[in-house]
Amino acid sequence: MKDEQVLDLLKTLRHEWLNRLQLVRSYSAMGDEAAVESICSVYREQASREGRLTLIELPKTALALQRADWTGLTVEYDVIEKPKQVDDARIANIIEAAIDMIEVGDGEVSVTFHEGVTIEIYRDLLDTSRLKDLVTPMEIESQTEVECVIEIESLSVREEK
Repeated sequence: MKDEQVLDLLKTLRHEWLNRLQLVRSYSAMGDEAAVESICSVYREQASREGRLTLIELPKTALALQRADWTGLTVEYDVIEKPKQVDDARIANIIEAAIDMIEVGDGEVSVTFHEGVTIEIYRDLLDTSRLKDLVTPMEIESQTEVECVIEIESLSVREEK
């Protein structure tokens, strides 16, 4: 990631956190403690998810997901366990291509980290041509005109070398 991109991301994060603080402050000023607790719970859960994402030791992938999440795209991710032997740059490229596919219109990207990585893309009239050079046909678990599920398995030690 280039310095300008890092600064742009930090600017976005700072702006979003200031917006969040203003929202909490507004609810607090109105005396709506239930709303304050609810919104704080949402923020704690997001921070916890981001923390788990950084622990899987896939920095490029984590950055791609967090950047999309903080810029308002519909990107969900869940860390069940740390993937074993996956290529961080490749996973990040696939996720960025998936995010580009939903940026063009409405859609959602969902990523689950387990022994491998599952990437689900949902969008009306889904065009998967951006994935052509990034995934093999064997990795496409299912595909329709509105969804694509990609399953990246962990590499065996032999394949990694």
